[in-house]
Amino acid sequence: MRATSIDDLVQLPEALALQKHFDAKNFSRLRWLLLLVAAMALVGLAVAAAARVSTLRVAFYVVNLAAVLGFIAIYREQFFERYFRQIVVGYFFVQMSLPELWTVHSGLDWSLQMGALFPLVLMAFRLRLLEHLVLYGAFWVAEALHWGPGGLEATGGAAAATVTGGGGAVAGTQQLEIGIAAVTAACLVCAGVLTQVDKRRFVAVWRREHARSRERLRMREEIEYARKIQLSMLPQAPPDIAWLDLSAASLPATEVGGDYYDTFRLTPTRLVLVVADVSGHGLASGLLLSGVRSCLYLLEDDLASPEALGRLDRMVRRTTDRRTYVTLQLAVVDHEAGTLAVTSAGHPPLLHYRAATGTVAAVGSGAPPLGTFADPRYSRDQAEIAAGDLLVVYTDGIIEMPNDHEQQYGEERLMRAIARAAPGRTAREVRDSVLSDLANWKGSVEQADDITLVVARLRGNPPGRAA
Repeated sequence: MRATSIDDLVQLPEALALQKHFDAKNFSRLRWLLLLVAAMALVGLAVAAAARVSTLRVAFYVVNLAAVLGFIAIYREQFFERYFRQIVVGYFFVQMSLPELWTVHSGLDWSLQMGALFPLVLMAFRLRLLEHLVLYGAFWVAEALHWGPGGLEATGGAAAATVTGGGGAVAGTQQLEIGIAAVTAACLVCAGVLTQVDKRRFVAVWRREHARSRERLRMREEIEYARKIQLSMLPQAPPDIAWLDLSAASLPATEVGGDYYDTFRLTPTRLVLVVADVSGHGLASGLLLSGVRSCLYLLEDDLASPEALGRLDRMVRRTTDRRTYVTLQLAVVDHEAGTLAVTSAGHPPLLHYRAATGTVAAVGSGAPPLGTFADPRYSRDQAEIAAGDLLVVYTDGIIEMPNDHEQQYGEERLMRAIARAAPGRTAREVRDSVLSDLANWKGSVEQADDITLVVARLRGNPPGRAA
């Protein structure tokens, strides 16, 4: 049996949690009690080996030692935890119902000391009121029978004379019984009060933590719902375009990420690749990102123009504060004209792999991110594209990924990974190769920022261009 943490207890009903709490406390105290009982039994057996004592007393030591060993043998069993309280009550009941077994021929002083031990020990255990009544009642009955006239006669004349002072046997017995009853009642009251105090303290803590746990569960459910909504905002499948092979992956660092990518098909031969990254990550970033996505769909017909970023910038300014900004890149792929036009708002440049030369070039000049309250002037960078070329857009979570030596992955290493993987492979294979190289680089370092990677390979030559 092990102590159950409050985080586990709040998942249980209140009554069961209280029982588990008391069982853990009682088990901890029972171990110390059993250690004391085992030590006393071993000392008693050692004394018995050196001096002649009654066989009954030796048997008592052996039985107590055997009980301790029995507890050690079964305390890991499931039924021990299930019926722990009943086992403890039964153990104490047997111990207190047979006081004469361990006081016969022992002498009055030793008997009184041992008799006073059990009520005090019981005060340390947290049992139900009925269980305390049964145990203290058994103790009082056993002591009353032992110290009554019949018990004193059985114990021996010398002991009786010590208690009664010779001729006042009846009066002395009555006084002793009254004293035992008073001690028993006082200990019973103390045990009940201590149990109630402990119960109220635990219940107060449990209810407070239970409320917090329910609130955390509600928040987790809401975050999970927000995560599902965000994932639904990402393309569920690559666009069905004959001249483009596209594959993408978005790996959030938390439940709700701040990265976004999408494709907008303007005409049968023109496509816009969009990738965005909200500063930070989490629920707040996800909420802002949903607003950016909505605006992109409203501006879908104007995405080929740099002015679209200016309008997005005004939206972000009005919906967030100066500490939150958005980097965003629009890449217009015109298959018919064989051109690529990139407009960037503080986003890492697009990487263009030229199949004809096997080289990788960065396309897209820098500009302030959206929402920085600067005076942005967004311009377009252009490049020619051909069949077999590869276009890679990504977020800074890739190039800023550190390794075990706190070195960043970097744009140059990303370019080398693309150039190495690009020849003769599909967009999906290139994507997986780059992500694999990134995973090998970071080693055991935990992902701290969202990662998004979009890879597009051009198929076939533009109309009018020779193969």
